[in-house]
Amino acid sequence: MTQSSWGAPTKQLMHKLASGIYAETSFKGVNVGAVVTKDGIICIDTPTSPADCRKWRLKLTQLSQQPIRFVINSDHHRDRVLGNQWFEAPVVAHELTAERIRAYPEVHRVGGDEIGNDFELADELAGVRLVPPQLTFGERLTLIKGGHEIHLIHMPGSAPGAIWVHFPGARIVFTGDAVVVNTAPFLAEADIDAWLESLAVLRKPRFPADVIVPGRGPLTDKEGVKATMDFLKTARRKIVRLASRRAPADSAGAVPELLEFFPVSEANREHLARRVKTGLDRLVESARGGNGDE
Repeated sequence: MTQSSWGAPTKQLMHKLASGIYAETSFKGVNVGAVVTKDGIICIDTPTSPADCRKWRLKLTQLSQQPIRFVINSDHHRDRVLGNQWFEAPVVAHELTAERIRAYPEVHRVGGDEIGNDFELADELAGVRLVPPQLTFGERLTLIKGGHEIHLIHMPGSAPGAIWVHFPGARIVFTGDAVVVNTAPFLAEADIDAWLESLAVLRKPRFPADVIVPGRGPLTDKEGVKATMDFLKTARRKIVRLASRRAPADSAGAVPELLEFFPVSEANREHLARRVKTGLDRLVESARGGNGDE
């Protein structure tokens, strides 16, 4: 199986991956998932816009009349946690994700690249209240609900508190932004070395995952992880080179090559280029500080 066998996210709507396990890849910006059990529904991340949250909730009611028991956030990125308030359930996340979300203003104020280049969304999101996690954990948490064994695993790299939602019995894993397909990864708060180590674990034959639900883009498999890894390796080389220069670093020249790793439409190119450059600049500055901290 390759990513192309799953089809484009705009054509596929909700994927049934296994009994009770679903992924939705058609919402703009982020992929979300759900586990439907006799005890209730567990959501994996939330759509960004209120309109998409309403659509997702409607789809979930068509699957089950059981209430939503939990919302799992795979990281603290605003475009996947802004929808928490619309699902009225306890939020589960890594303790570092909880720290980041609690550090945000209580009422969201949209700005810059947080919501991509969809400026119409800004008015819709203005004033949305951020709901921080109520349940947190460190390295690993196992949930057993309705016959499903769900492993929440801390896999840092794409974000300090990034986690994967793994169903070892079904050989399915939701990776959040650790894996993306057909778009450039977020770099601004990345630890690239840790990120590559996490992805190397994912690609090992002994890691039980045949279906990978990326944070953005179509469903994929272990082979589909390679594009993200190649992007990160190239970005790391450019960061080291820029950080070693005495003159002020200008990462603009590094951006075009990095954008070549993924298909980029002309309508989206400027936004992605700006996002990649912002991430490079922050990581170069961090590397020059000598401690790797954000």
